[in-house]
Amino acid sequence: MSGITVITLNWNGTEVLSNMINSLAPQLIELQARLIVLDNCSTDGSDRAADEEFGGESWFSLLRSERNLGFAAGANLVINNCDDEILVLVNNDTIFTPGSLKLLVDALERHPEAGMTGPRLLWPDGTLQPSMRDFPFPWKLIKEHLPFLKSKSAIHSLHLKEQKADWLVGAVMAFRRKALLDTGLFDEDYFFYHEETDLQYKLNRSGWEVWFVPDALVVHLEGVAARQMFGQETWLRYIPGKVRFLRKHGKYGAVTGFRLFMTLLHSCRLFAGLVQPGKRKHNIRCTVSYCRKAIRLTWKNN
Repeated sequence: MSGITVITLNWNGTEVLSNMINSLAPQLIELQARLIVLDNCSTDGSDRAADEEFGGESWFSLLRSERNLGFAAGANLVINNCDDEILVLVNNDTIFTPGSLKLLVDALERHPEAGMTGPRLLWPDGTLQPSMRDFPFPWKLIKEHLPFLKSKSAIHSLHLKEQKADWLVGAVMAFRRKALLDTGLFDEDYFFYHEETDLQYKLNRSGWEVWFVPDALVVHLEGVAARQMFGQETWLRYIPGKVRFLRKHGKYGAVTGFRLFMTLLHSCRLFAGLVQPGKRKHNIRCTVSYCRKAIRLTWKNN
């Protein structure tokens, strides 16, 4: 089996980092893999706690950055210093079920054309967290949101079959190092969100495939660091990422089409929240404040 390095970036991960590492530890030992934690200038002591708990393990390494590099730049820094053939990027707010890491590695070996594999993600209550996505071009986003077309979009599929995907939510991504080098790694201008979308699009354009592996199960708490940074309005941070993606990869009119669609979508949510006040209590995306900010951010020259 090829050499394997698992990489996780940590920023103020007191709530989650130790649990993630403990879920991986037996699998790292079984696969003779190593774990590198890059701490992105945490202030909560989570880096020191991890070092105290795991520093004596041969498979554990801790690196520290003097500033928060963000995901893309932090990941690139570690990747550029790794020689193993398989590199697995893991969010610190994940919990690996037994055998899931091996299943991702095995899928890479089973599909020679695969540049990346990813697991089936679960919410903490064990229900599906949809992770397959279509590339966020306007016509595909429309399909995702229209009731009579939803069944044809990746996010609304059953997530039961091992299959190729456009892109997978980047909570856990197992890469061939060669595929990463072929794409030029992550675009560091994405500080938060959609850097994995961009990379997987580049994989696709370079002739590599992305495979969804449903037997590999990983619990994803989602957004622990984002909530600390952005509060309840974390979803808004997807908008600049999508605009940047479309500027890079969309055809003429893609950004304008996206902006028009998002304006319509948030106007509908705003109307629904005004007509049914109960929606505002259960879904922040139906509040006046959120919808106004979303529309402003959509039209900002990101």
